[in-house]
Amino acid sequence: MTDTPPEINSIHHNKHTTQTTSFVIQLSWFGRIFSSLQSGLIVDEHSLVFPEGFVPPKALKTLVVNGRSKAQVKRKRYSLLWQHFDIPPVFEWRWLGATLIYQVNGLVYELHFIGYRDSRAFAGQIKSQWAHYHQKRLLKLVSNVENTTQVRYLRHSRLKAIQQRVAQEYPRWLPWAQSTHLSNSIGDAVAKLKVMHNWSETDINELRERFIQKQLRLYRNYFDTVESNPLTEKQRRAAVIDDDSNLLLAGAGTGKTSVMVARAGYLLTSEQARPEEILLLAYGKKAATEMDERIKDKLGIDSIKTSTFHSLGLTIISQVEGKQPSLSAWVNDEEAKTQWVQATMESQLLNARYRQQLIKYMSDFYYQPKNTFEFTAQSDVDRYITSNDIRTLKGERVNDVAHLHIANWLLLHGIEYHYNATYEFGALGKGKCASSNSNHKSGADAASSAVGVIKADFYLPLSKVYIEYYALDENGNTPAYKDKNHYQNMMQRKRELHSQEGSRCIELFYHQYAKGKLNNALKRGVNKMQLNIVPIDDETVLDRVRESGRMIKLAGLLSQLITVYKSTCQGKLTLEKILHRVAGNTTNTDIQQIRLVFSLLRPIYQQYQKYLRQQAQIDFEDMVGKAINYVEQKKFVAPWRYIMVDEFQDISEPRARLVRALRDSTWPNIAQPERAKPEKAQPASLFCVGDDWQAIYRFSGADVSLTTGFRQYFGPSSQNVLDQTFRFNDRIGNTATQFVSQNPEQISKEIRSLSKADKPSVSILQCEVNTKSNDFLLHQALADIDSQVRVKGRVQRTKRVSTVYILGRFWFQLPDEEALKKLNQQYPDLQIRSLSIHAAKGKEADYAILTGMSQGQHGFPASKVTSPLLKALLPVEETYPNAEERRLFYVALTRAKHKVYILADKNQPSPFVSELMGPAFDVEIVKCA
Repeated sequence: MTDTPPEINSIHHNKHTTQTTSFVIQLSWFGRIFSSLQSGLIVDEHSLVFPEGFVPPKALKTLVVNGRSKAQVKRKRYSLLWQHFDIPPVFEWRWLGATLIYQVNGLVYELHFIGYRDSRAFAGQIKSQWAHYHQKRLLKLVSNVENTTQVRYLRHSRLKAIQQRVAQEYPRWLPWAQSTHLSNSIGDAVAKLKVMHNWSETDINELRERFIQKQLRLYRNYFDTVESNPLTEKQRRAAVIDDDSNLLLAGAGTGKTSVMVARAGYLLTSEQARPEEILLLAYGKKAATEMDERIKDKLGIDSIKTSTFHSLGLTIISQVEGKQPSLSAWVNDEEAKTQWVQATMESQLLNARYRQQLIKYMSDFYYQPKNTFEFTAQSDVDRYITSNDIRTLKGERVNDVAHLHIANWLLLHGIEYHYNATYEFGALGKGKCASSNSNHKSGADAASSAVGVIKADFYLPLSKVYIEYYALDENGNTPAYKDKNHYQNMMQRKRELHSQEGSRCIELFYHQYAKGKLNNALKRGVNKMQLNIVPIDDETVLDRVRESGRMIKLAGLLSQLITVYKSTCQGKLTLEKILHRVAGNTTNTDIQQIRLVFSLLRPIYQQYQKYLRQQAQIDFEDMVGKAINYVEQKKFVAPWRYIMVDEFQDISEPRARLVRALRDSTWPNIAQPERAKPEKAQPASLFCVGDDWQAIYRFSGADVSLTTGFRQYFGPSSQNVLDQTFRFNDRIGNTATQFVSQNPEQISKEIRSLSKADKPSVSILQCEVNTKSNDFLLHQALADIDSQVRVKGRVQRTKRVSTVYILGRFWFQLPDEEALKKLNQQYPDLQIRSLSIHAAKGKEADYAILTGMSQGQHGFPASKVTSPLLKALLPVEETYPNAEERRLFYVALTRAKHKVYILADKNQPSPFVSELMGPAFDVEIVKCA
């Protein structure tokens, strides 16, 4: 026997015991006499040599070696290298001798008839030999894990890879190694392996925090000087934390751009990345240019270029196809695209089926109906009808959406009618009727008494038939804003009048309209009255549609639908999938409209795609769609190891899908040991900055659920918050936060203001006199701002021009260029600009004035009804009422540093203003005489 390596101790507590690297374990007496085995088991530093006569199991024949020496080969002795044993072989003592139990490739094998004495004597040495051979793997694993947690943030992917490797190694060493005397290095490694195997969430968080603190110490000077002012603790942490996917929730004015710049610089300074390995993504060219200028100014480099999603798509497509794709002229000319859609639609009208579908749409679905029973006040109904300017094909304004369907059906079927027909049973004679354009209340509401002038909804003069429409559901209930008993009494009196005068009358009801059966009920009534139906020809109807301007508006809608369909669905969403997607939130009328509009859209969309192919062109939506396909099909592998996305709350699902595909396209096999592949093959890191409270672009496909459900879409990730704003004071911040936080579907957070105010900083201005215009309130606000600026100038002995934003929900509500010029001349100490609230996002001023704060289609919140198909194509709408409009109002409130002025409409006040005027909010209410 020869000595074993000095680091292996095989005898307990005896440092001077002779150590061996090779020894023989004899067979038991039974094995020597009765088994086919003819010699003992040889153990050496390289392998375990089986006795003569040993027949290897079938599964091991490719692994065993026929001897390691000429003598072993001659005597047909097989050996198995230590590298093949999963764990150290062990002995189990049985009646006819000890049994050697060993495991290879997960399978367990046994060798019987080993001598008791030798198996006891050398059991520990076998473990030591195995440990000596496998120590390199253990020590390397432990060292790699320690190194990784010290020099890199412990991403979820790294953690998973480590846990998989530790889980593989752990059963090879534990628990047996704890009771076996091994070298100090192996013993220490085993102890560390045990700790790694038992990592708790707390342990993992401590490892990450240890890394963060180390980086903050190392790069303290960098974070102090990278921006004009030292970064806050949370800004620094956001720059350092480097998970596979990172979401930074950056509230209004909290310095998100500073973090984007600082993070890019930190990655370069810490040598974790080179400039070409960093991809910055912004939404528009202007934002990308501003980011590039900021990086050049703060970091002193111009090698990091910010890309828009469209330019990124072009880059990917160009690289895969080997040439720059040609862009359609329509990408920058929506009007030309709409004109093409209209021309294509006109050509489709040669098809009789398409023509009938379009006429039905114009007759029944051009306006987006609201359920009468949704309203709580008659004034709300009147406002809805007026603001949406609901008119018949003849151009008449109606008082109820159901009246629209009745009037259009009568027109299309060649039946002359008078709408809002006045009739007097007595003064004008029986059955006499005069048409009237005076205000009308639907159905039984008109029958104010049994005598005098009352009105029918419709009168058919040629047949002397009346049509009355009653707002009753199947159970005889009226809408909430009508008194049920009073309504039914009036309806009964009206029926009695028709009975007394012997007039013929067709009765229609709301529940028929709600179920889409109104036209059928009308048709049955007309047939029952034996009225002559002579449908007018299609071309006459289409001429009326063209004259009304509805054809152009429909072309605009279809053009918009093409864009939204391609940008949100990438052409993969069928009608059936669309209907399934919205089935729980749509009425039968909505489904009918979706089917009809989809039928109108489909041939236009097909012609649109065909035209682009023939011209060898792509549009904006193709830039993203084709890029997604190329990345997912592995035709393009991302060269970027760090992907940073600005304004993430505005992202659409296809863009998020592209970002995720780019991140995943660089990921290695996660089961491989850490740093087993070149550095550029390491997982890409995704860093997204946004604020779900400022998500205001659903109409263009933005999906706020990608922010609120970030982990669900991108997988395990880190989420951090910037909660200190440098823009507005605490009184503005508290009011704005309280207002936007009403929606429980948003992420709960608190925004702290650096600036403190000693009085309310949101002021609601109201006119005491109804006749005074909005301009009066605007000048009141500007005069107050001007006064404050002058006072500050005298106190601070400086003359500084203060900025003022006049903000509106819609552009047309704002002062035009000439009016703005006059305002700036009138208030020379103020720099006044007017912006829509959408355009003001990301900007700030000293003061902000909010105008257009009324109710209705162009009020705030805007009540314009969206096409059901468009709603179906857009991301799923939140259940909280006016969720996006509420966030838009929050954006408006948070544009000002010092004070916000809200110009209230006293006649039709915005619900948002009414809410702010409640006792719960810290606002100032000013009555302007």
